[in-house]
Amino acid sequence: RTECDSYLWNDSTYTETGDYVYSYTNGNGCPSADTLHLTIVASTHNSYDSTACESYTWHGVTYSTSGTYVYTYTNGNGCASADTMNLTINYGTHNVLRDTACDTYTWHEVEYTTSGTKLYSYTNANGCASVDTLFLVIKASTHNSVTRTECDSYLWNDSTYTETGDYVYSYTNGNGCPSADTLHLTIVASTHNSYDSTACESYTWHGVTYTTTGTY
Repeated sequence: RTECDSYLWNDSTYTETGDYVYSYTNGNGCPSADTLHLTIVASTHNSYDSTACESYTWHGVTYSTSGTYVYTYTNGNGCASADTMNLTINYGTHNVLRDTACDTYTWHEVEYTTSGTKLYSYTNANGCASVDTLFLVIKASTHNSVTRTECDSYLWNDSTYTETGDYVYSYTNGNGCPSADTLHLTIVASTHNSYDSTACESYTWHGVTYTTTGTY
């Protein structure tokens, strides 16, 4: 006989290849002996520990959750066999972020200056390919520049300036962003001369004739 793993013969179980003798008294009352020429062939019972990201395909079946799975088959010895796989499934990371910034935004060491959907690809702590998504809104701050030439003084944003120079007005604009306007101001002086004059009968000044004393 050729058997898989073990063989029960005359109330005895044999697990090794060999020749076995069974002695008994037959129906005639005579001492008798039967001989078993036994070949034991092994079934297969492999065990695997596997780790994968997202899914794992084993013997044509795709698994997406961790667990213990069994595959049954007939091995090369013609014996019913079963392999066991202890499977751990890890998953990638897919975080979603929403943020708003003024002018620029730095995410994972990359500076963005426009609104839009930004992606960051990486390998997470489980060793799985991962992608984070950022929905970004960029709002603009305001930086106006004004150049003015004025006589004596200039009123700008509730402040009066009397000297030439560059002046900055800081504020928060309608987008909620810190902003700054710059005034390039040139102050030129008006003229204020004072004269004391005395004349007889009349006096002509800048084309106008005055006949009475006074301040003009």
